[in-house]
Amino acid sequence: MSVLLRDEWGIPHVRGASLAEVARLQGWSTARDRAWQLEIERLRGEGRTAELLGPAGLEWDAFARRARLAAVAQTAYARLDEETQEFLTAYVEGVRSGLEGASCPELDGADGLGPAPGTWQPWTPLAVFWVQQILFGSFPSKLFGARAARVLGTDAELFRTEGLTGGLSGGSNAYAVGGGRTRSGLPLVAGDPHRVFEAPNVYLQVRLACTDPDDAFDVVGMTFPGVPGVQHFAHAGQVAWGITNAMADYQDLYRVDLRSGRDVVRRSVETVLVREQEPVEVEVLETDRGPVVLGGSDEGWGEVLRSPGHELGDLGFGALLPLLRARSVADVEAAVEHWVEPVNNWVIADVAGDVVHTVGGRVPRRDEAGEWTGWVDPLPRRTASADGSVVTANDRCMPEFDVLAAGFAPPFRAHRIAQLLDEAGPLDAEQAVAVLADTTQTAGKPLLALVPADLRPPALAGWDGAMDGSPGAAWYAAVRAEVVDRICAAPVLAPLREPSEHGPLYEPWFSLSARVAGALHIILAAEKPFGLDPRALVAEAAKAVRDAGSEPTPWPEGHCFWPLHALEQFDLPHTRTVPATPLSGDTDTVRCNAWIPGTTVSVRGSVARYAWDLADRDDSRWVVPLGVSGSPDSPHHIDQHDAWARGGAIRVVTDWSLLTEEKTCP
Repeated sequence: MSVLLRDEWGIPHVRGASLAEVARLQGWSTARDRAWQLEIERLRGEGRTAELLGPAGLEWDAFARRARLAAVAQTAYARLDEETQEFLTAYVEGVRSGLEGASCPELDGADGLGPAPGTWQPWTPLAVFWVQQILFGSFPSKLFGARAARVLGTDAELFRTEGLTGGLSGGSNAYAVGGGRTRSGLPLVAGDPHRVFEAPNVYLQVRLACTDPDDAFDVVGMTFPGVPGVQHFAHAGQVAWGITNAMADYQDLYRVDLRSGRDVVRRSVETVLVREQEPVEVEVLETDRGPVVLGGSDEGWGEVLRSPGHELGDLGFGALLPLLRARSVADVEAAVEHWVEPVNNWVIADVAGDVVHTVGGRVPRRDEAGEWTGWVDPLPRRTASADGSVVTANDRCMPEFDVLAAGFAPPFRAHRIAQLLDEAGPLDAEQAVAVLADTTQTAGKPLLALVPADLRPPALAGWDGAMDGSPGAAWYAAVRAEVVDRICAAPVLAPLREPSEHGPLYEPWFSLSARVAGALHIILAAEKPFGLDPRALVAEAAKAVRDAGSEPTPWPEGHCFWPLHALEQFDLPHTRTVPATPLSGDTDTVRCNAWIPGTTVSVRGSVARYAWDLADRDDSRWVVPLGVSGSPDSPHHIDQHDAWARGGAIRVVTDWSLLTEEKTCP
């Protein structure tokens, strides 16, 4: 018998008599919980948002068409094995059925936009997945890096966060400890992915169980709404895993001269329909190395994007079913062999006591001219003993990571997690979550070291570095903001204060203040960064805070949760239905709630939190900001939010007798 049940948090628990029934019920429940999110992400993948949103969608649609998101998704679907195709088809059938009875204020509310054009296709989940990942790689930061190099020459290296110009695409924490370091004697896996806060949340909790005796599985985990199965974080009973971004350099841009037309192998013109306006034609150019995503025939030049997805016509969905069926570390590693992009760190442990950190995905090998000559193999891998641990926080985890990229995230989060684990006694899931809740700031030490003794306030003497409501945190945040503003005002940086020449889509990667804030520890360690004197600059900032005439605003109050609704992402009006909760934590603290200079909001941070206990899955923990439902009228719209905001998590429930059947499910 196939059935959909829910726990007290509204989390769907799917129990199907076959793989197809599991997929169909997952699709149906997702449509009921996230109708708007599913439809807008589908339209993003198809490059058709302007049909619903009007001119506000044109920039994205032009990019999606030029980057060939839908075309690659269709190719990748066609190249999948038959069973995975059937799995996707069943999921889409469930989505279509669920959308028929679903409603959401964005589409059919009093001020709704009306029905979204088109419908779901078997390949749509691949397009939805790629929408979430295409800008998660290195190419947008390479655009900024090229601009900085033109303006600054070698001084552009000051924008590195660890070893090279860093990205702003987010990060994650993940760790695993062997059984010798847990209360139960079996390993434990924990972590939290860091991405842009969205409303509804980018991840959806789910349980998928198949009762077919020839294909039985029972997995709790998190998925992108619109993608079947579980991809990044899951506990399958005997094995559990989590991921972080490996920060690999797997995307390249090539500038081509389009005046001759020699590099173009295919040219087409696609028509983008625009709500209540005339259609717009978009030129789509393809080369042997990938599509032209910037420039065009009119400009006479183009920037070609080369990525593993374009190169292979594969988006890694061959991993979906092996992950559901995994029973051991070896099974998960075998599934990861199918992964393409983004390139991830996978932290895996099982009931046999094995603990592994491996990298999965396709990283190109390049010759001296920058041409791709194959794929890096083998990729880095390490193991932990029963008394050991593995920690990854987008950092250079080991020397072998040199094959992935030239630069990684700074090591502050990774070092702090390792320190907390060393100081902790035997862990259980609740204590594992507490590690992820840590708000201690260590990235600020270079700044604090430059503050003159006579400008250090009493509040700083007793401050332990925690980015919380303490006076020390408020003072540090105020001085840091002053320092960043003064660096950004350097005359040599004036050209970098200008908006991105590539349009609003790329603006987040071109934010000078965000770049300076992210590389502050590098900039302040330089002798004369951008022609400035770091010691004098910090002293001036500290004086400005002292002379302001009032105490700095407590850090959480000036650093509030601000998830972006899709309408806001398109600069369209939206009535917010989620709280602007004051947040502890900071960009480089373990509890990541990123700081945006010049604002009082945080729009990026931990979009989920989990701790998988291999000894007892029901003692595991998970949480997301907000809740399962995207509907403001649902009791599960924001019911997990308080637990998430305070750094906690809710208990995983797998006892079927404690769940409630959803009677409306077909």
